[in-house]
Amino acid sequence: MLMGVNILLMVKYVIGALIVVGIALAPAYLARVAGRKKYDMLLVRGYSWLFGWTGIGWLIALWWGVKK
Repeated sequence: MLMGVNILLMVKYVIGALIVVGIALAPAYLARVAGRKKYDMLLVRGYSWLFGWTGIGWLIALWWGVKK
């Protein structure tokens, strides 16, 4: 019984980590899907990695990645 609880707890943390990584990488992915040029995608990815730890930096990278 206790082993099953540990496995469920581990699965919960893995899923949570995947969600956090997915949200952090969203600006770069959306820039690629929106058809941005290679240099613009590089700027969005760099800005997201450098300033993505702040909420404002992540939002700016997200906006920059999806604007036309």
